[in-house]
Amino acid sequence: MNFEDALCKNMREFQQGMRKAVMLLTLLLGQYCMAQTDIVFQLTKEHGHFFCETTLNGVNAKVMVESGVPGLMMSAAFYEAHKDSLQLEVKESDEKIRYLGGLRHIKYTAQGRLQIGGAFFEGPIKIIHEDHAIMIPIQMLHHPLDNSAIVRIDLGKSQLSVCCRKNIQSLSPNVTALNLTYNQFGMPVITASLDIKADGQKVSITGQFITDMGNASLLFLNKSDTVIEKLVREGKLRLHDARDNRTGKVVAQGVYAEKLSICNRTYKGVSVGVSTFKSLTECGFLGLKFFTMPAVFDFDENKLYLFN
Repeated sequence: MNFEDALCKNMREFQQGMRKAVMLLTLLLGQYCMAQTDIVFQLTKEHGHFFCETTLNGVNAKVMVESGVPGLMMSAAFYEAHKDSLQLEVKESDEKIRYLGGLRHIKYTAQGRLQIGGAFFEGPIKIIHEDHAIMIPIQMLHHPLDNSAIVRIDLGKSQLSVCCRKNIQSLSPNVTALNLTYNQFGMPVITASLDIKADGQKVSITGQFITDMGNASLLFLNKSDTVIEKLVREGKLRLHDARDNRTGKVVAQGVYAEKLSICNRTYKGVSVGVSTFKSLTECGFLGLKFFTMPAVFDFDENKLYLFN
C-alpha cells in the first residue's frame, strides 16, 4: 500500500469514527433533553407582587409575573436600550391600557418570540411611553422542548415553573379542576360561585373571574358588572370608603367580608376591593392571595388545577 492509499484509508476511518461520535453525541443529547426537569424561576416578593431576575433575549432583566395584561409589557427606555438584542419589528401605536393605578399610553406594539431564561415567550408585546416594569403574562410562556404552555406556580416556595407535558401526566386526584377561557384581552378566566357574608348579609354570585397574577389582593370586584352593580345599588353589598390619612380623600372602596368562599376555599376577615372597569365584562379578579397553594395552569388544554 502506497502512501496515498494509506492516507485515504486513514481518512475514511477517521470520517467513520467522527460520524459514529456525532451519532452517539446526538443520542446522548436527545436523552439528556428528554430527562430535563421543568424550567424553574425563583421569585422574590416586592410590594405584594412577584418578580424574577432572568434574561430576555440574553439581556439581564427584572420581570414581574403577570396574567392580567394583554402581552409582554416594557418601557420605551428598556426597548431603546436593548432593541438590537430584542430584534422586534415594532409599529407605532396610540393604544392605551388601564391599570388599577391609572391609564398608560402605548408607544409601540409588536408580535414576537423572546427567550426568557430557559423558556420562551410568544405573543403581543406592548412598549409603554412612561417608566414601566417588564411584565410577562404566564399564559404566553412555553417550554422549548415540546412547546407546551403549562405553568406551575408555588408561591409558598416562591417558584414559577414552565413545564413539559410529560411532567404533569400524573396529577394528584385531590386537585380541583376548573375550565379556563380567555377574554378579549387574552386574560385567563374561570367561572365560579362566590359566597360573601358581610355587614350581616349573605350574597351569592356566579360569574367569571380573571385569574390575575398582577393583583396583590385575594379578590377584587368589578362595579361595572351588572350583578355587582345591582347588589351595590340594592344595598346587599355595602361599600366602605378607604381614605387618604393626610388629605381625607376617598382613594378606594371595598367590602369587608366576615366570611368568603370560592372554588372550595374559605377565607375569614377579608377586605375585597370594588372598582369600576368599564372595558371588562367579568365580575371580578382573583389575585395572588388566592394562589397561596400550588396551582397548575394548562393553557394548552384550557385547565386550571388547584391543589388542596
